[in-house]
Amino acid sequence: MRLLVFLSALVAACSGESPPPITEGDVRGPTEVGDRPVPGEAQKDGGGVAPDGDGPGTGGAGDAGGADGPDAGGWDGGVEEDADPVADGGTAVGGPGAGDAGPIPLDGGTVITSTLTGTLTRARSPYRVIGDAQGIVTIPKGQVLRVEPGVVVDFRGRPDVSLADVDPRAPGSVMNHHKGRVELRVYGGIQVRGTEASPIVFTSTNPYGWWGLNFFGAQSVGDGHPVFEHLIFEKVRKNDYNGERDRTRGAMWAYYPGPVTIIRSTFRDNMAAAKCGALDLMFTVGSRVEGNLFENNRTSDIDRFGQPGSFSMAGGAAMCVTHGRDSVVRGNTFRGNVLEAFRGAVYTSLVLRPLLQWPNPQGTYDLGGGGALHYFQPNNDLIENNLFENNTVLQGPASVLYLEDLGTRAVTLRGNHFIDNRAGAGGVVVCNRGSGAVELVLTSDNVFTRNLVNGVAAPRVTGDCTTGAQ
Repeated sequence: MRLLVFLSALVAACSGESPPPITEGDVRGPTEVGDRPVPGEAQKDGGGVAPDGDGPGTGGAGDAGGADGPDAGGWDGGVEEDADPVADGGTAVGGPGAGDAGPIPLDGGTVITSTLTGTLTRARSPYRVIGDAQGIVTIPKGQVLRVEPGVVVDFRGRPDVSLADVDPRAPGSVMNHHKGRVELRVYGGIQVRGTEASPIVFTSTNPYGWWGLNFFGAQSVGDGHPVFEHLIFEKVRKNDYNGERDRTRGAMWAYYPGPVTIIRSTFRDNMAAAKCGALDLMFTVGSRVEGNLFENNRTSDIDRFGQPGSFSMAGGAAMCVTHGRDSVVRGNTFRGNVLEAFRGAVYTSLVLRPLLQWPNPQGTYDLGGGGALHYFQPNNDLIENNLFENNTVLQGPASVLYLEDLGTRAVTLRGNHFIDNRAGAGGVVVCNRGSGAVELVLTSDNVFTRNLVNGVAAPRVTGDCTTGAQ
C-alpha cells in the first residue's frame, strides 16, 4: 500500500513531463556490462547454502538450525556510547556516526553559484549552493575544497524553476524536470573534516532535495584522495526518471579509482532511483568506511532499467561496492534502510509490474537485492563488526547483503550482528553467480537474530556460492 501511495504521488508530481529516452551514458565504465546476467541463467536466491557454525551446511527458509545456527543466540541491542570502532581497532559493533549538528539556519550565509573551491569557514556558514544555469556546481580539476568543522552546506538549487528555465539543448541538465535540484560534481580534491563536537552538514532546504555528490572516474583523480570525517550527509533525492543522466545511483556516487575514506559520518534520509541509496563505491581501491551510521536510506521503486528487453540492477538500500577491491566496511550501523526497487516499473507510464523470473516473455532480467549492502564483482573485501538492524527488502532477496559475481574469497564477513532484518526471498545474505572456490568467508562470530523471510526464520546464506569459516 505504501508503495502504491508513493508512486501515485510521484506520477502526480511528474504529470505533464515527458521523460527523455534512456541511454547508458558514461557511468557504466569499461566492464560495467558485467552487471548483465548470462542469458538463460536464472537468479539463484533461494535454498542453497546455509552455513551453520564453523562450516557450510544446508537449510531452507525455515531452518532454525542448532544452538549456533541461523537466528540462534541473542544480543542486548545496545552500543556503548564510548565505543570508537575506528580507534580501538574495530572491536566495537556498530558505529554512532556523526554527532548532532543542531538546527540548520534558514537565512544568512554565503551564496555559491558555479564553483566550490578553497576553504569553507564556519564564520561564513551556512553556504547556500544554487548552482549554475544547469543546476550544477563543480570542484574544478587542479583545485581542492576544504570544509572546516561546524560548516553547513545547503544545496538548495532553485526550487522555483519552471519550464521557461529549461534549456532543451541540454538534456543532461539537472534543471530539466527536476524541480531545480543542484548537483555537486567533483573533478578536483575534497577534504571534509569535521569533529565529534562540530560535525559538517551537507543538506538541502529544497523541498525536492538535491542531486548528490558525484565523482567521475579518472577525471576526478589527481588532487588528493577524498576524505569525509564527521559529516552528516542527507536529503538527496535521485528519485526521478532522468533520461540520459545515468547518475541515479548513490546519493554519493564515488566513481573513483583509488581510496575513498569515510569515517564517523551519518548518511540519512537519502533516496536513489536505481541502486545504492546512500553510497556507491565504484572501482575504488582500498576504501575505508568505518564508524558510520546509515539510517533510513532508500532505493525507490523508480527503476529505469526495469523495462521490457532490459534488466533491473536495483540493490543496496544503503550502500554498494561495485567493481572495487580491498575495501573495509567496519564498525558501522545500518538501520532502517529500505529497498523497494526490486519490483521495477515501466518508465513510460510508471506501471507496476510483478517480480519476473527468467526466462520470461518480456525478456526482462531482475537482478539485485540487499536491504543494506550490494556488492558486484567484489575482490578481497572485508565486512567486519557492523550492526545490521531493521533493514527491509520488499519482494526481493537478501534482507542485508546481496553478493553478485564472486571469485575466490571475494568477501569476508566477521563479527557482524544481523538483527530483525526482513526480505521477501532468499537468506539474510544471498550469493548470485559464484565462480571461485570458497567465495564467501563467514566466521563463527557473526550473530543472526530474528531475521525473517516472508514471515518465517531466514537462513543465514542462500544462493550458489561456497562458504568457509576461515
